[in-house]
Amino acid sequence: MAQVTITGTIKVVGKTQDVSDKFRKRELVVTEPSGQRPQHIPVEFTQDRCGLLDGYNPGDEVTVSCYVNGREWAGRDGVTKYFLSLSGNRIERSGTGAGQPSNGSYQAAPPPSAADMPPAGDEDDLPF
Repeated sequence: MAQVTITGTIKVVGKTQDVSDKFRKRELVVTEPSGQRPQHIPVEFTQDRCGLLDGYNPGDEVTVSCYVNGREWAGRDGVTKYFLSLSGNRIERSGTGAGQPSNGSYQAAPPPSAADMPPAGDEDDLPF
């Protein structure tokens, strides 16, 4: 299985869907800005990986690692079709907001004050 990384802005975070008693999925759409037009790329997270999307919202800058899956399907009419999907494996924040929670509880540290600076005149106290 090939693994790819997509970096972009979240367009949609879908709700978890219980497809059956043993299978659930959740879709994420990431807008990837390279090329002539932005690409809206759907990535499917399944089973326990659905929870990885909790705390992410549209507009968040993210990097998503996913596996490329291809499958063959033969219809009743005898025509064979091929499908491609991306299965999400990992997601993390990227850009200037990397590592910050999206619920707004993050508060930046205050800038250093004069009291935080070393005393003047001690430039030559290094041991080497």
